[in-house]
Amino acid sequence: MIFDPQHRKDNRSARVSMALFRISQAIKKVTQAESDALGLSPVQIQALLFAAYTRSDVATVGNFAGAIGTTHVTAVKIINGLVGKGLVSKAQKPEDRRVTLLNLTAEGRVIVSQLNHWGRSLEEALGSISDEALADFELGLGAIISAMQQRGQLVVAEPCLGCMHFHPNAGDAAAPHYCGLVQKYLTHEASLQECPEHTPSIEV
Repeated sequence: MIFDPQHRKDNRSARVSMALFRISQAIKKVTQAESDALGLSPVQIQALLFAAYTRSDVATVGNFAGAIGTTHVTAVKIINGLVGKGLVSKAQKPEDRRVTLLNLTAEGRVIVSQLNHWGRSLEEALGSISDEALADFELGLGAIISAMQQRGQLVVAEPCLGCMHFHPNAGDAAAPHYCGLVQKYLTHEASLQECPEHTPSIEV
């Protein structure tokens, strides 16, 4: 058990796990304070950032639920709260009316523009660490993230480049790229946004 100091004493994975848990607690505290200043909760800000940076055709309530690791019902409540504040709008997906797409309203975009410093405290905490140490840390975290993703405990959204479904420069000037997963052509701007279905290519 990672909370038992005697167990951690002779178990590196337990010590690392405890360190990650403590970091998660600190992140929760920092983001809560930063969110309070905007009159929103951290999860509401996550929803706004999801709507802002996720490709529009996959910015669904279901994918948002997966991104934050919650149930669809809870995600709906979070989104409805933002709809009530006039920050997010909902629309049915044309191809499947059972799916709800999320969009920022004009007011929602204003709030997102004010989030440049949200999470900055964490970045500042890493600022005193050498690039060499950060590089090793990044590799280790990447391995943890990959393991948790394979177990279905984490959703990692990334832009199209590097995804096995992404076919660059396969279309025309208006929509030059193609996604084999959703079987549609994408604008270059859309390909730069995050997709929850990103599957790393074995060539990357």
